Amino acid sequence: MNITEYIELHRNAKKKIPSEIRERWNNRIVQRGLHAMGEKGAIQYLADYGRGIAAQKVVTLALCAESEGYPEMAQGFWKKAFELSTGEKPSPREPHRVTNTIPNPTSSKSKKFLDTNIPELPPHLQPGRIVTMQPVDAPNDRSYYIDSPDYWGQPKRDGNRLVVIAMRDHIYYQSRSTRLRSSPSIEINQRLLDAVAKLGTFILDGELYYRSITGSEHRTGSQAATVNIARGAATTQPQPVYAIFKALMNSCQDLTIATEAERLEAAQSIGKYLAYPEFEVVPTARTKEEKTTLVQRQQSEEREGEIWVLHSCTYVGGKDSRKYPMVRTKYSIELDLVITGLTPTTAAHRPFGSIMVAQDIVGGLVPMGLVGTGFSHEDMREIARRHTANPGGVKITVRSQGLTESGSLWHGRFIGFCE
Repeated sequence: MNITEYIELHRNAKKKIPSEIRERWNNRIVQRGLHAMGEKGAIQYLADYGRGIAAQKVVTLALCAESEGYPEMAQGFWKKAFELSTGEKPSPREPHRVTNTIPNPTSSKSKKFLDTNIPELPPHLQPGRIVTMQPVDAPNDRSYYIDSPDYWGQPKRDGNRLVVIAMRDHIYYQSRSTRLRSSPSIEINQRLLDAVAKLGTFILDGELYYRSITGSEHRTGSQAATVNIARGAATTQPQPVYAIFKALMNSCQDLTIATEAERLEAAQSIGKYLAYPEFEVVPTARTKEEKTTLVQRQQSEEREGEIWVLHSCTYVGGKDSRKYPMVRTKYSIELDLVITGLTPTTAAHRPFGSIMVAQDIVGGLVPMGLVGTGFSHEDMREIARRHTANPGGVKITVRSQGLTESGSLWHGRFIGFCE
């Protein structure tokens, strides 16, 4: 097999470009300008990050470079992938075609990709290719962000991330994992079509949640419906709500290269055409007084936490734990819980998968779900040893972001043993 056959084989495999590769493209390649260096950019990337890299990952980097419109860089990745796969370097005399072609997506049944490129949109804002900006855990206490004039705050919503690409002929909905999905509701879709007819193409970054008759927010419609049933309103349908964080495009203008302040201002402008109850523009706290009020409200309403963003930052997909342009502060609880069991695992060198825990209250044990993180291999061996020696008699401290509606831990994390 020559390199041309190798490239065509992998192009025709029609595999999705993982969101982690899109994240690396934004954080490691674009930020350093490697994409503009052609084949040398690929060589530099592999020198910096490619130690022990697998051939398939290099293939996805090549496909990503092609989809973003940089065939010269893709050529460097294709050569390395070919070498890793075959053990041979491509012949310098061998022609190898690397064209500016977006990999052919999967069939329309899956709704993962589009089978066409929209000329009106830049490569990084194509439906199914937008890598959302993700917050990281704040390195400082929330008081730092309240006091800092560089950070603005927003309430953390309890829903699922959703990007809306609104065009005159169609509305696209993309999840955080870059999958395309169907419209949340006919009403939401129609309001977006009405707005884009007046404003032109725009792209929104936000979160979809479902509101019950009590006004509570839920990740799914079924969770909100459970509340409605409990309140005697079984025939009342949950209200899907799209909470707008910011705008990534407004009037066909790419705002990812603008500041966060400009994206927030554009969201406010677009939001005027998208009314309650289907939409809300998430409020932004700018001053110290507003940020203090935000935190007090989040605490009193037992919310998950806050999001803090540098109002001067550009929009870079993925997580950035170096510059901290977007961080989150969370309200967590700690509980002393009883180990009731250990789930099995097929992973090598792991004695179990997760810890089954329960709260010891008057009258017996109340199951609290599973704890699957926070422990080292040494911790796991000690947990397994103690539980085997004393089933039902071992207590551990668990930190959680809160409890789910069924009373289970929300992102429970092992802290240590209760001595």
